[in-house]
Amino acid sequence: MRRLLLTAFFALVFAAAAIAAALEMPSETPDAKDAFIKGAITVKGEGYAPDKPMSEAQKRMLAMRAAKTTALREIAEVLGGVAVTGDTTVENAAASSDVVRTSVQGLVKGAQVIKEIYDPVNATAVVYVSVPVSGIAGALLPYFSSDESPRFQPLVSQPGLSHDGLIVDARGTGFRPALINRIITQGGEVLYDPSKAAPEVVAENGPAAYTDSIDKAFAMLLKRGSANPLVVKAAGATRATDAELGPEEASAVFSSNQTGRFFVNAKVVFVLN
Repeated sequence: MRRLLLTAFFALVFAAAAIAAALEMPSETPDAKDAFIKGAITVKGEGYAPDKPMSEAQKRMLAMRAAKTTALREIAEVLGGVAVTGDTTVENAAASSDVVRTSVQGLVKGAQVIKEIYDPVNATAVVYVSVPVSGIAGALLPYFSSDESPRFQPLVSQPGLSHDGLIVDARGTGFRPALINRIITQGGEVLYDPSKAAPEVVAENGPAAYTDSIDKAFAMLLKRGSANPLVVKAAGATRATDAELGPEEASAVFSSNQTGRFFVNAKVVFVLN
């Protein structure tokens, strides 16, 4: 009787622990767009210990190792699908550049383990690993040359507006996040690209942030000290990764940045569908 009670007790303990672990599971990012919005690529790997006699410690170690290997393979796949600019992905860039390929391999190997779970009953493990988008941008952007497109200069200068951040509403334009997202005029002149942000800011925060609502964009900028961001609506998107602004919006952004200097601090948020 006592043995049955102990068995039932430990079963309840394991069940409670499993439920608690499930409630605290990290949020996975199934694709690059989701990763940009959440600020990191986060994936899960599962592993199993070999079905042969060994100690409990060996089973745990081998299951964890297998789970991490699977997770790193998954994170490499998601990272490869991240857009650099236009139709060029990280995978494309790595295939044509040894230094980019080496940097990508370093990012994958350096992925942070954020949660580990081991089930001793089934000798299975789950490992979550993560790579921040800012780390990806900081590691890879130096290898991509800046575009030679003309820089925007307004025909008529406007008085500086008191804005300390920028929100670009790109919903409904087909715009998608990339390592190099630019803000351009409808004539192709460049207002903003990652080269306008300080390298140390890009390494820490990325060249821009992404979300799915204006309210969330305000909240994100407020956390970085921007109390009065300018909000503009994109008129369209070129190559899917360049947000186009109309003449009035382009002039307002240019003038606001002259005084607010939000480009150098990468205080730019794109709102996506």
